[in-house]
Amino acid sequence: MAQYSYRLYGLRIKTDLDFPQLVAEDAETVTEPVPEIRIEEGEIPKEILRETTRKYDFGPDFSFLSNRTMWMVVEQGRFIRYRRKEGSNPFYVKTYLLGYGMAMIAMQRGQLAIHCSAVADERGAVLIAGESGAGKSTITTMLLEQGYELMADDMAVVEPRTDRTLVYPAFPYQKLCRNVAVEQGYDLTRLLYINEEKDKFLVPYRGAFSTEARPVKAFIMLGITKGEKVQTGEIMGIHRFPVYADNLFLRHLLQEEKYTPQIGSKCIAMATTVPTFYIARPSEGDSTTEVAHILHQILKCQIQGS
Repeated sequence: MAQYSYRLYGLRIKTDLDFPQLVAEDAETVTEPVPEIRIEEGEIPKEILRETTRKYDFGPDFSFLSNRTMWMVVEQGRFIRYRRKEGSNPFYVKTYLLGYGMAMIAMQRGQLAIHCSAVADERGAVLIAGESGAGKSTITTMLLEQGYELMADDMAVVEPRTDRTLVYPAFPYQKLCRNVAVEQGYDLTRLLYINEEKDKFLVPYRGAFSTEARPVKAFIMLGITKGEKVQTGEIMGIHRFPVYADNLFLRHLLQEEKYTPQIGSKCIAMATTVPTFYIARPSEGDSTTEVAHILHQILKCQIQGS
């Protein structure tokens, strides 16, 4: 049934859907073995279709999700089966598959799907997370303009190991607010509108995109402070754990389950290998220049210390 083949998060995606934003795979030029994920329309268990149980559940081998758009079942870290609900938007089906579906795949494969952007240079990757309005898009764009390659814009998949944490590439598209898209010269009539609440568009990234996994050299948590000055510092030891748990892509659905051994152990493993920092800007005024300077100092220290 699968008609299309892509690369996503270090995996080969075989699917019956066309995902134009993904990196297409040329089967004739691929020689190395790569884990294969199947995303296809298929049969959904009747008890899930009846929705007599909860609308989602996450397990090490079987997970499911039901919302206004679709039903989705994820199994064995390898298979995603979906079924559209009547009248649903096909674009939203694809969005949920690449977001929630791949986040569940990552969980079953012993990885973490984190709500953040990721950029990389030859020394490694930087993950940038933050609450709405904290400046994640601004800082990400700044690093890209300075020569970093894009790895992920909204969700990064990481694999904590004993000596390091790897991050895998997503796809070369960004979610940009209307004003940013206009500033960068995009024709809005040719873009896909994706978010009415935040007024965002999905746009192809014009710069360099990293297609290889990279070690994570720093995690930057951006926030907003009520004070008048930018606040910054390194997050140490066990205090890193909630930073990762609270930025999981599925955090709102997982709730307290994000602290279970299956997920918590991976957050702890990541905490032992990734230097983690916070930068909180004042809610009033423009502190972009100061935040950028602090970020450069942090990354400079990480480079010198590596």
